[in-house]
Amino acid sequence: MKQTWKAAFTDRTFALQFIGALAVFLIFPFKADDYFQWIQLREGIQWDDPILNAIPALNVSYPIFGIIYLSVIYLIFRLLQDPKRFVWFAWAFNLETGFRFLTIYLVALNPPAGLVDLHDPLAEMFIYGENMAITKDLFFSGHTATMVFVCFFLPTAKERRIAIVFSFVLASLLLLQHVHYSLDIVAAPLFTLTAIWLVKKAGIS
Repeated sequence: MKQTWKAAFTDRTFALQFIGALAVFLIFPFKADDYFQWIQLREGIQWDDPILNAIPALNVSYPIFGIIYLSVIYLIFRLLQDPKRFVWFAWAFNLETGFRFLTIYLVALNPPAGLVDLHDPLAEMFIYGENMAITKDLFFSGHTATMVFVCFFLPTAKERRIAIVFSFVLASLLLLQHVHYSLDIVAAPLFTLTAIWLVKKAGIS
């Protein structure tokens, strides 16, 4: 793996793409907490979601975090074996994050009825800040988007099939905890796959 990365950095284009992706990624934590604190204070609409209305609200935080964190750790481990694919993922993740900032701004939503607080320790540390709980980070679902990345970027068909199963489990758990509207979850793959495609078309891969 070390030799693979060493060889990759001999390509100036790759080195610039990697450094650029890292620089953009590091920008988000500096302003994200102020942004989400403002989002939390903003009034939006509460959608009468027929799917959420039909299911109970339960605290399933531990399995949600288990699926997300283990999937991301495994994805990063696999991507580190392919530097060019890692950079493709990194830029797609940055673009998807930009999409989320924009759509959350444009679609002002109040939390779903019956929401059970989901405290993500990493998000609170690097994105939300610790001043108040964030419950209006809604359209579209970042948790679902993360699993779309996992499903797309894992290198083998078997790994992708397993990831797809876990993605459906995660989506069901998010709905069960009422932390997202069903539309937030359905929209996430569309924006995420668009980000992946745009980065590919830009020649970063």
